[in-house]
Amino acid sequence: MSTNKEMKTATASTLNQHVHPFDQLTGDEIIQTAAIVRQAKPEVDLVFNTITLKEPNKQVMLSYLGWDTSKPRITKVEREALVVILEKVTMKCYEAIVSLTHNTLKSWTYMPDVQPMLTMDDMFEVEELVLKDEKVIQECRELGITDMSCVFNDPWAIARHVSHPGREKRLMQALMYMRTCEEDNQYAHPLDFVPIIDLGLKKVIAIERIKPRDSKYSRPTIPLQQHNFLPEFVGEENYRKDVKPIIIQQPQGVSFTVKGNEIDWQKWNLRISMNYREGLVLHNISYQDGPEKRPLFYRISLSEMVVPYADTNTPHHRKHAFDVGEYGLGLCTNSLQLGCDCLGSIYYFDAVFNDHNGQPVEIPSAVCMHEEDYGILMKHTDYRNGRAHTIRSRRLVISQIVTVANYDYGLYYYFYQDGTFEYEVKATGELNTHVLAEDESAAGMGTIVAPQINAQYHQHFFTMRIDPMIDGQNNSVQQVDTYTLPYPTGHPKNPFGNGFTSDYTILKDTKEGQQNACYETQRFWKIVNTDRIHPYSKTPVGWKISSGHTAPFFAKDDSLVAERAGFAKKTLWVTPYDENQMFAGGFYCNQSGGDDTVEVWANREVQDIQQKDIVLWYTFGITHLPRVEDFPIMPVEYCGFTIKPCNFFIANPALDVPPTNKKINHSVLAHENSSKGEGPKSCCSTKL
Repeated sequence: MSTNKEMKTATASTLNQHVHPFDQLTGDEIIQTAAIVRQAKPEVDLVFNTITLKEPNKQVMLSYLGWDTSKPRITKVEREALVVILEKVTMKCYEAIVSLTHNTLKSWTYMPDVQPMLTMDDMFEVEELVLKDEKVIQECRELGITDMSCVFNDPWAIARHVSHPGREKRLMQALMYMRTCEEDNQYAHPLDFVPIIDLGLKKVIAIERIKPRDSKYSRPTIPLQQHNFLPEFVGEENYRKDVKPIIIQQPQGVSFTVKGNEIDWQKWNLRISMNYREGLVLHNISYQDGPEKRPLFYRISLSEMVVPYADTNTPHHRKHAFDVGEYGLGLCTNSLQLGCDCLGSIYYFDAVFNDHNGQPVEIPSAVCMHEEDYGILMKHTDYRNGRAHTIRSRRLVISQIVTVANYDYGLYYYFYQDGTFEYEVKATGELNTHVLAEDESAAGMGTIVAPQINAQYHQHFFTMRIDPMIDGQNNSVQQVDTYTLPYPTGHPKNPFGNGFTSDYTILKDTKEGQQNACYETQRFWKIVNTDRIHPYSKTPVGWKISSGHTAPFFAKDDSLVAERAGFAKKTLWVTPYDENQMFAGGFYCNQSGGDDTVEVWANREVQDIQQKDIVLWYTFGITHLPRVEDFPIMPVEYCGFTIKPCNFFIANPALDVPPTNKKINHSVLAHENSSKGEGPKSCCSTKL
């Protein structure tokens, strides 16, 4: 029987069980929160920017979760909401803390000189008002466009505008495109001007034209050739005819269990939650090591990301998207489709956020969980007797997919049977494009992917916030470098010249905690607990973190993007835990000046990070020099990082994973009758 079907969907508001302190707010709680604020502040014309869970204090939760046994265990935790509010017209920002437990407004704080993130309501409003603006209509007429229903725009954060340097105005910029027909790919027809929008005034306050470089033309013509990828344009007759179905089945069901938002799989235990900003968050990750349940990570999330573009022409220098802090991965989450975004036996979790009126907005199937075969876990063949021992690997996949204007990102958390944890980004979607004049070049900062269509060079940086508790709350970070022995060939300590060794350095403070990847020494880092020594290696138990996707930050240190995205300058930052330091680009990232980032926190004062409650900020990413093959839609580009046990267990923790065989996995010989040529029943013959 095929189990390629949708399983029960978990929705927080419909679960008939106690709400866990880490669970996101339910739809009813969002309504309750908005009602409390309205009742307490009737004089304010409210716009609810965000209503989200205020996560409980960490020390309280360590007791609640059972990790802190130094005092009586806390069994009840107050349920609170954090609310970010804008006042209509003035765009003044306020923060409120609401107690849902006691049904009261606990605090109300005016936040001067900040702009909260941009919501989907903001995007839709900007898209509509831009198309009605007379200045925009006139620009389109000059380009030969008279039907405004063919015109589209991507509302972007403004970054920091030289004519409006402060944050007293809530601004956006609109990147303009057109379509030649319904469902046409708008990125094949970019326009050459950028409207600037004041959201408080709800109007376009300026138009910026993008002037051609080294061209005889003062303005480009708009390319009208179609470059499409949707089925109705490709045509069924043009699809490959040799693609045969692959069917993934689990006839005995899945190997994981779910209780609310708590997940058990193999020896892993964790909780997940969703919030408007980071999207998918992992909490309280532990591993069952024999009779001992060992704590590993208190919280892991994608804290911030930035996509800086290389083109120096104004206004392209403002194109550096902070997709977490400016738009919110949660708010940009897709509702996933069974059999398309996830294959196999699927378990979905829903998400719920709020609109500007304080009403809940539900995203069904926002998070997908399933199992995957992942090839060989381990294998050895004894050449003496021909006995082969093969164990296949399986991984648990927990994922979400977000769409931020042109780009789509698949965000995947993987758990493996040998204790490995991995995070992977699958970047796809469409390139951000810019129109060129007929005689204009990309000036060495982009690729012409079709006539007059320039895809500019850019980078993608992702900064994870990793809050560890490796066998306890206090941890340290070791830097591990491997290098050639300094002695020449023939030296008594290196007689044949083949020697190399490794150096383990504990990072002592926040100054030393700022490090970059190093190819020459194959550098990686270990999160260790120096209070617990491995009996064999005589080294602290730990988990190593590494990535094959680290890139230097190419923008100048004093550039606009570098000032705002200091987190991307280093591969690793280590800071003491501070509950107010959750986002590498600052809480109010939109239109920020870079004065509240992990770079600022780490350099404000030198702080001890040895055997403390610490946080790692780990950055990975890619430099994207677009290819013609990335257009009109980009095949997935992969990047990510891995954390795995390093002298933590007493031996390979996957020794007890049972062998598989063709009878279980139903493997057959291609183009052969399945009853022929069967060979051994098992990949791993036993003598039991």
